[in-house]
Amino acid sequence: MTAAVHPAAQPLKPAVALAIIALLTAALSLLGAVVGWVLSATGYLEDAAWARALFEGDVASTILLASLLSLVLIGLALAVQLATMILALLVVIRGDGKLRTGAAMLLAMALFGMFFSFSVDLPASASAVTDVLAVLALAVQALRWCVTVAGAVVLCVGIREVRRARAALPSGPRM
Repeated sequence: MTAAVHPAAQPLKPAVALAIIALLTAALSLLGAVVGWVLSATGYLEDAAWARALFEGDVASTILLASLLSLVLIGLALAVQLATMILALLVVIRGDGKLRTGAAMLLAMALFGMFFSFSVDLPASASAVTDVLAVLALAVQALRWCVTVAGAVVLCVGIREVRRARAALPSGPRM
């Protein structure tokens, strides 16, 4: 059993930043899933009119713009994942109690997508297997989202506990 970390030494600012990033990431992930479901349910993605309209002008410029936008979004996603991992490591190492538990959950979810991947190339005749794997992938994504939200909630409870403990300290210089 390790000694408890003094409330003034708890990494409160990194924990707050981690909670904000985690909650925003989870909310945007859920929003993306809902938008994708709505677009596929309405048939908008199957209608090729929007794709033809996109390529009516200069095709090279359109491809260049789409490529640059994709690179920016990939870079942003990598930066957010890196920030999550760094902040979570900092809170896990220097924090204690619920701060450490919540940060560990968020770190596990950030590392999960980095180290675990599953890909299967099946013929078109194996549609039942493909459907089962699609449902399995959706279940894993839902589990990741739930654990991310749970980790953020535990982290927020830990932040509140550290703030209360700091407020209960006698007045004086604080770190």
